[in-house]
Amino acid sequence: MNKLNSSVYLFPLHSVFNPGFTPSFESFDNAHSTLLFSALTENYKDIFDTFEGKVNSVYVFDNNDKDYLPERFKQEGLQLFFGNTADKTQMLKNLSDKYFHSYSNNLLIFSNSICLTPNDIQQAFNLLSIDDEAVVIGKTSTGGITFLGFNSFNYELFAEIDWHNLNYNNFLKYTSKHEHFLHVIDNFLVINNIEDFKNLYNELSKKESLAYCSQVMHEKFTQLFIEYKDLLK
Repeated sequence: MNKLNSSVYLFPLHSVFNPGFTPSFESFDNAHSTLLFSALTENYKDIFDTFEGKVNSVYVFDNNDKDYLPERFKQEGLQLFFGNTADKTQMLKNLSDKYFHSYSNNLLIFSNSICLTPNDIQQAFNLLSIDDEAVVIGKTSTGGITFLGFNSFNYELFAEIDWHNLNYNNFLKYTSKHEHFLHVIDNFLVINNIEDFKNLYNELSKKESLAYCSQVMHEKFTQLFIEYKDLLK
């Protein structure tokens, strides 16, 4: 991979830091819903840091989070991009205008996901490093999507996405209309419901999870597991 030939974007589906705008997660109270979404988001900061100097990194946030960013996202030199997550198609167009065309390979990672290691991200970029138009999808066992990568931004393709029902089968319908090489990498996790929360608990119980979740981040998630231990039964 050529130096700074690729760019990765942490992309939220909603506000994640501002308790007044962060949606409730299932039966969680507002504070713990915010803790869950912010912990998932912060977890990617450690992973993106491993690519410093090799891959461009952009942290995308909802406008409502601007005054609620944790200290680690206030570091000098970080590229922050704010937009209205209620209009994700427009956000992608704005990202395209500012970034996509400057890089050969672009990877959007949804911030409600986990289990991606730096090696997985490297693999995604490797799959995009071909002359033909290619798309790479990160897939969960239940058909969710953790990331979307592309080496040529097709606005029509992304404008068709049903963001309220973002899943692999739906996205497959969109890509079939366009001539792209499609690559799929799986074994990731999206946290949308209590079943996913149980799976998160099980995954973080494994020693291998340290490859994508530091001890510090484990402790944040552990607060939630203790608080909602009845849901884990």
